[in-house]
Amino acid sequence: MMLGHLFAFVAASVVTAVMAENTWKMTPVRSIQARVQSDPPVWDTDNNVWVAVFKTGTNTFNEKYVASLDTVNTASVEGALMYVQSEGIDQAIVPGCSRKSNMSYVWFYDITIVQPTYGIAEYGSNTAIYPEYCQFVAMDNGMCTPTAGTTLPKECLQYFGGNGQPNIGPCVGGENRLDNPKAPYDNNVWFSFPNSCFTKPFGAKSDACRAQLKGGLCPLGVVPDGVACTFSYNLLGYVNIDDLVGITSMTSSAGEKYPNRYAFCQDGGIEYSSQTGQSLPFWENPTDRSANTARSQKMIQYYGTQVADPVKGANMKAFPDVATLAATNPPCYVNSPLCSSAKFGCRRKLLAQLCEVCTVEASDCIKRPAGTPSFPALEKATRSSSGGSSGSSTASGSDQNDAAQSMAHVGVLLLVALALCA
Repeated sequence: MMLGHLFAFVAASVVTAVMAENTWKMTPVRSIQARVQSDPPVWDTDNNVWVAVFKTGTNTFNEKYVASLDTVNTASVEGALMYVQSEGIDQAIVPGCSRKSNMSYVWFYDITIVQPTYGIAEYGSNTAIYPEYCQFVAMDNGMCTPTAGTTLPKECLQYFGGNGQPNIGPCVGGENRLDNPKAPYDNNVWFSFPNSCFTKPFGAKSDACRAQLKGGLCPLGVVPDGVACTFSYNLLGYVNIDDLVGITSMTSSAGEKYPNRYAFCQDGGIEYSSQTGQSLPFWENPTDRSANTARSQKMIQYYGTQVADPVKGANMKAFPDVATLAATNPPCYVNSPLCSSAKFGCRRKLLAQLCEVCTVEASDCIKRPAGTPSFPALEKATRSSSGGSSGSSTASGSDQNDAAQSMAHVGVLLLVALALCA
C-alpha cells in the first residue's frame, strides 16, 4: 500500500515538475529592423501587406509572405547601411556597374518576437549576448551558413537538438557588428531568424523538410507564443538606395536624370572607390563613426519624408518613435534574468528595442521594482546523445526533449521511493 502511494506521488511529481519548467513564457517584444534586398517588395491588395516576389519560389501568397523572412539575417535600422557601405559599393573591388548582390533596396520590418523558453534558459544569463536573444547565426541563401563544407554551426543544430545539442527551438539571435574597418557603425546589430528547413538553401527546401525542421515564422495574423512560432512580421515599407544616395537626382551627360546606379556607372559615375577616393557626397568619410551615425539618420529622415508623400509612400507606414516603443514594450527585467538582477536596471535602445544593462543610474534605466518576484530559474533543454556529423544530424521535436526530461525526473523520484520503501 505504501509503495502504491509512493508511485502515485512519483507520477504526480513528474507532471508537476514538467509543468513548472514550462510555465514561464517571454512577453512579446516589438522590434523594428531592416534588411538590404535586390528587389522591392510588392503590395498585395488582397491581404493589404507588402510581400516578396522573387524570380522563383514565390507563386502563392503564402510563399511570398514566407520568402520575406525565411531563414535570413536582418540588421538594426541604425546600422543597416554598414553592409551596403562595406561590401556593396566599392567600385575598386566590386566589378561591373551593379552593387554586390545587386543591393538596391532597404526593407523595413515591424517584427514581434517571443523566444522559446528553452532559448532564454540557455542564453539568458550569458553576458556576451543581448538580453532576450540567443546566439547569432550567419544565414545565406535561406539556410544556416556552414562553418566548413556541409558542417553546420552548433547554434544552428540547437534549433532542433541535432548532434547532441540542446533542443531550444527556433530562437532569434542577435549580436553587435560595430567595428567593420570599412564602415564602423556604433549602433549596428545583426539578427538571425531561423525559419523552416534551415539546413537547406531556398531551391532545395521541400514540404517534407519544412514539416520536419519547423521554423519560427508565424502565419500571417498569428501572434507568436514561443511554442507554435517565435516571430511574426509586417513590412512597413522600403527605400530605393539609388534615390537615397542621390543618384536619381543627378543629371546625366545626355541631360536626363539617371534612372538607376547602373546608368550612372555606365556614364562614368563613381558611387565610391577606395582606390581613387572618389565618392558621392552621401558616402563621404566612410570610416568616421560620427559620419556613419549621421548617414543612418539621413536614411531614417528620408524614409519619413517618403512615407508622407502620397505617391511614393503609398501603403507605407512610418517608423514608431523609439520612446513610444520602449513605453509599450515590457521592461527588460520581465524577459531577462540579467536585467532582473542588474543593479542599475536595463534600458531599451534603438528602433530594434534591444535591452542594454545599465552601468550607472539613468532616467531611461528601469530596475525591477522592490517586492517584484525575481526572474524564475528556468530548466535548460536536455542534451541528446551525440552521434553523426553536424551536416547530417536528424531533427528531433520538442516533445522528445520533454519526454527525456520527464524520464529523468521519473528516475530520480523512483530512486527516492525505493529508498523509502527499503
